[in-house]
Amino acid sequence: MWKDTGKKDMHTHLACIPCLRRQAGDAIALATADAGLRVEIMLKVVDVIAGLPMDQPPPSMAGRIHRLIREQTGALDPYARIKARATDMALSLLSSLRSRVEADPDPFEAALRLAIAGNILDFAAFTQIDDKQLKQSFDEAFAKPLPESEIESLKAAVLRARSILYLGDNAGETVFDRLFIERLPAGVVTYAVKAGPIINDATRADALAAGIQEVARIVETGSDMPGTMLEECSPAFLELFETAEVVIAKGQANYETLSDASREVFFLTQVKCATIAHDLDAPLGQWIVRRKVPAAKSGRGREEL
Repeated sequence: MWKDTGKKDMHTHLACIPCLRRQAGDAIALATADAGLRVEIMLKVVDVIAGLPMDQPPPSMAGRIHRLIREQTGALDPYARIKARATDMALSLLSSLRSRVEADPDPFEAALRLAIAGNILDFAAFTQIDDKQLKQSFDEAFAKPLPESEIESLKAAVLRARSILYLGDNAGETVFDRLFIERLPAGVVTYAVKAGPIINDATRADALAAGIQEVARIVETGSDMPGTMLEECSPAFLELFETAEVVIAKGQANYETLSDASREVFFLTQVKCATIAHDLDAPLGQWIVRRKVPAAKSGRGREEL
């Protein structure tokens, strides 16, 4: 079972604060049309940000801010329509992208690239994503440089695994995760989603809308926080996290909350902000396939390349 070792993952940087305020403004605008209430809530958000510890990862702050917005507006899922549209947009591409994967000389890598391309559907990082931006992400899918050694490491791990825990990220992106899971061993994948709405992160309903149940067992983390904050998760999920032979984590928030996890994790994401770029030692816009192992196992710190 997972235990709190006292280690902290990525902490919140100065550059995260304006991002959190922008994200709060987006959520407030979606949650209420009352101009006076919008101002009132934003002032409360500013107070909350001022009082939050900077040694916590950004998703910890984001989760508390979005809880406040939901409580103050009564809007349980401000991003519901955005999530539904993202899923519909992704499903409209599914057939053609599946054909492309099946025709590729390396279907595993092709599906992996498309799963990472889908990570553009991130309304925590971007105010809006349109069809043009999504198309551009997929146009770049087979041209973006990815580390072959990391791809081979992931492929070797999943092909021999009897249990794989796949940590989902955003609604709509789930459709492209489904494409990749189709290339993993059948019957061994568990797909984890949030226990309640938070930004445009996938919940059980979003995963079902994407058809994830056709390729994996769906479970909830027990938390409605962005990323995977283990101290917020349910005992049942923690058992899965600890015992799964392979853990795959999608998106920046999962990286922020699990970069110092006490077990091996394969991270798949796009680098969308300078803070993540610095921590990963990667330029903005780079796509990431990275295996991280605990320092005690690798003898080389957080990363093993």
